[in-house]
Amino acid sequence: MKNALIVFLALLNFQVFAQKPSVESLKGAEMARFNVMVAKDRAGLEAVLHNDLTYFHSSGASDNKDSYIASIFSGKSNYQSIEVVELLTRVYGKTGINTGIVNIMNINAEGKATPLKLRFTDVFVFESGRWQMVSWQSTKLAN
Repeated sequence: MKNALIVFLALLNFQVFAQKPSVESLKGAEMARFNVMVAKDRAGLEAVLHNDLTYFHSSGASDNKDSYIASIFSGKSNYQSIEVVELLTRVYGKTGINTGIVNIMNINAEGKATPLKLRFTDVFVFESGRWQMVSWQSTKLAN
């Protein structure tokens, strides 16, 4: 009986923490993505970015998953902070779309802090029990 209770509690715990394709879980994935970008967390980036990622920067430059992660670790994309000003999240089955505005503090190649205010749209897919970003596009707004 004791073993059955332990198994039941373990399964219950798994269900509580298992991610499901919902608005709340997608918002959580988006916020986690911003956090791992600032923290330069390679494992976190690998987990939240889809292998088929297309990332369009506000400058017009584009990256795939490998080149985007490389840009973060080379210092080309040096995020010091990301503040979410506005976030609208919609889920359609296993596809999610976020639109919003973020304030980003970036450090440029000369070491100067550069503020960016961006309007963005990104698309996530729910695979293997988690959300992964497959597309990002942003446009600069006046600070």
